[in-house]
Amino acid sequence: MTDTRAFSKEKLIPQSPLPYISRKALKRVGDDALPIPTKCECGGKVILSKNSVIYNGKEYGDWPFVYHCTCCDRYVGLHPNTDIPLGTLADKCLRDARKSCKPPFNKIWQLGFMSRDEAYIWLANKLDIDKTKCHFGLFDENMCEKARTLCEDFFTKNKVKVNLRTGEIHA
Repeated sequence: MTDTRAFSKEKLIPQSPLPYISRKALKRVGDDALPIPTKCECGGKVILSKNSVIYNGKEYGDWPFVYHCTCCDRYVGLHPNTDIPLGTLADKCLRDARKSCKPPFNKIWQLGFMSRDEAYIWLANKLDIDKTKCHFGLFDENMCEKARTLCEDFFTKNKVKVNLRTGEIHA
């Protein structure tokens, strides 16, 4: 269900350090909104900060905010112009797994084999999960590996060689 704040008449007051929260952005996230994390699986407290706390004082991105654990290295970014997390808190191994499985998936729709939405439906069916749960920010390491393998197999079965770094296609 879309965040009720998206339709509220009351002024949206963002939690510090956020400069604002956009109703339009809340609507865009829609039913994909995850709850704001408050406790990490390690037991540590989760706080909202600028991502410069993760990147040694340097901010990255147009919406440079993260939820991060005060006790371990788990963190997650936010949907732009909202306070809604992009996924679940992730440690380095899980972040690396998520980063490695997304490029092969993106190439499926970016190269026109199917639309982005169709690609998510295809992947959800292949993973035997509900489409609403088919988000890389929700995957654990095992699911990331399955998704990456499925996407790479897609290109093999279609007899297409793709350089996942450049997007160059070799038939």
